[in-house]
Amino acid sequence: MLWLASSRPLRRSVARPLSIATYSTQRGNPLRILFCGSDEFSCHSLKALHKKHKDDPSLIESIDVLVRPSKPTGRGLKQVTEVPIASVARELGLPLSTLPHDTFTNWFMKKYINLIIAVSFGRFVPPRLLNQAEYGGLNVHPSLLPDLRGPAPLHYALLNRYTHTGVSIQTLSPHSFDTGTVLSQTPLPGIPIPPNSTLTSLTSLLAPLGASMLVSSLSSGFHLPPHKDVSWQPPYPIRHAPKVRTVARQIPWLTPSISTLSTNLPSSAPHLEDIAHQHHILGPLWSKLVVRTPKKEQNKRVVCDDISYILDLTSSDLPPAVANEVASALERCKEDPWAEEQVPVLEWLQIGDDEQQVPEWYPPQPESLEMFERVVALERGEISSVDAAAGVEGGQQQPKRKKEWRLSIQTAYFPDSETGSIYLRDPIRGGKGLLRIGKMTVDGKPTRPAANVAAQLGRTVTDYRGMHFDEEPIGKALQPATRRPEEDAEVDEETKRRRNRAMVRRIYSY
Repeated sequence: MLWLASSRPLRRSVARPLSIATYSTQRGNPLRILFCGSDEFSCHSLKALHKKHKDDPSLIESIDVLVRPSKPTGRGLKQVTEVPIASVARELGLPLSTLPHDTFTNWFMKKYINLIIAVSFGRFVPPRLLNQAEYGGLNVHPSLLPDLRGPAPLHYALLNRYTHTGVSIQTLSPHSFDTGTVLSQTPLPGIPIPPNSTLTSLTSLLAPLGASMLVSSLSSGFHLPPHKDVSWQPPYPIRHAPKVRTVARQIPWLTPSISTLSTNLPSSAPHLEDIAHQHHILGPLWSKLVVRTPKKEQNKRVVCDDISYILDLTSSDLPPAVANEVASALERCKEDPWAEEQVPVLEWLQIGDDEQQVPEWYPPQPESLEMFERVVALERGEISSVDAAAGVEGGQQQPKRKKEWRLSIQTAYFPDSETGSIYLRDPIRGGKGLLRIGKMTVDGKPTRPAANVAAQLGRTVTDYRGMHFDEEPIGKALQPATRRPEEDAEVDEETKRRRNRAMVRRIYSY
């Protein structure tokens, strides 16, 4: 009986479908959306939905916006910054609410909402809300799912040097992040990533595309069940894009870069180039500097900025004076790898935890050559753990479980008086490149030229040796340096002393 139909269309019932559908089955009921977002990427999707709402209210009847609470940022957490999408929602005149205590616990959604859309929200939408919404939830993810699942797909696409990427529209899974049904996706091979792209430029490229795909998916009724999965299966193991934490911005002097760790694949680029690439994507990187004085030793947190990679000594980006100084040092090392001379160095401290594996080649706790050889013998199965423990002087017990590890390494630096930059060679892996650091910020104080900081916090040593300039990795540098077999007996003790001293110390915190 058509005269019973009210001005507001009846909601479709799951148990008993309407005998006469007011709207086409391709569209379903008008969408009353709860939009959950935060950053610039999600702003594009919200603006596109709002435009579609104005142009076609029969498809999108209303939009409510939910944001996470503002959080203190910056050093000392003194600055409170509101998420960008909050101001966009106000400009568009949309209802805006904030998630209390940054959790969905005891938060209740308005009953008229029938679709949840989460874009760069950063919080898991619980099943109770997805079940309440008639059409569940959708998500715009800037990757070709299932590759690069996680909250930072743009970061890892750039860190991993991807040549192509894309956008996927998926359903919100009630079980875990980024495991829903992919409803729409950029056709393979994807969108080319322009050379030297940054997070900002890649966001500007993909955000409008994601917004357009979202609106197109709603217009085509992809949100209506049954859902069809259109995702692809990568020919390689699926890579993940976890949250980029503070530790990811630490300079990996002795360990693989964040891109290598995320893929479990060796990087084809030189190690120093990986560090410069990491800075290009993530911005300023930090490390610890060990400052030694006659009275005490301090570890100062240093933020390094304006970092770049110099391919070789013939590069036009390398000042001629620095190129001559590095070439002279390399020549002296070839003549006598064990030569001791005055060398300005910076001593860095890299910090890791149980989840970050110490490099396999790293010599374990070389407080003495005797202890080092005992540990090697234990690893080879030549002695038992009881014999190894008995060899410790004073019958000391084995260390407790280590909560973190610290690697200390010295790097010679070459300052440029004109620009204030410093140039470093790879302290372990050798190679022909140089790492340029232009600016440093020590313990939150004003930023200064790196050369000024190095002159203040660095020191000059006489036992640096040529291993840090050598083209070969540390393994070869640690081998005995005798010139003739008949000299072994004469210089054996000196060779052992230098070999032990050449090892980079490992310091543990308990």
